[in-house]
Amino acid sequence: MTSEFDDIQEDDLEVIPPVAEDQAERPAASPQIEELARELEQKTREAATANEKYLRTYADFENYRKRMQRDLADFRKYANEQFALELLSVVDHMGLALKHAGETDETVQGMQKGVEQVYKQLRDALEKFGVKQFAAEGERFDPARHDAMMQVVTDEVPENTVVQVMQDGYLYHDKVLRHAKVSVSKRPDGEKREDSINEQ
Repeated sequence: MTSEFDDIQEDDLEVIPPVAEDQAERPAASPQIEELARELEQKTREAATANEKYLRTYADFENYRKRMQRDLADFRKYANEQFALELLSVVDHMGLALKHAGETDETVQGMQKGVEQVYKQLRDALEKFGVKQFAAEGERFDPARHDAMMQVVTDEVPENTVVQVMQDGYLYHDKVLRHAKVSVSKRPDGEKREDSINEQ
């Protein structure tokens, strides 16, 4: 039985040497595959840019949301500020009425006690809603809390000390609602000159 390869001569065979896998040539990419690779790279860049924009927008939104929450909390906290400021004049007048009532005879003692109770209730109601009087007399003058109405020449207290309160100052929570109207100490001129000589 003869084989169909019997008549093939040795010279007819082409010997192909083996090629290592890492040296094997890959088939050349077709233009269509190259185009798809470029498009994929472009879309990847676009997706990265879109993701970065999303992250920035989300961060901006979070900052805006937090700012709005703070603003809303402040609005709720200070919503009654104007109302409280208007009530302070009522408190002032009642305080003056009590002061003058104490200077008269016994016939007005009953009225004085009634006004004192109303005055106390009004002050308590204001405190309940965050309106509190702050101490000024004897304190160092602070323009953030005090309005200086006049200066008093004295050597009994240090210079720039509140020596008299003409109208009480009030805080609304942690904010100055109304400055205290005060008179402030001033050293006699002779003492100032002596201090400046001593400093030299």
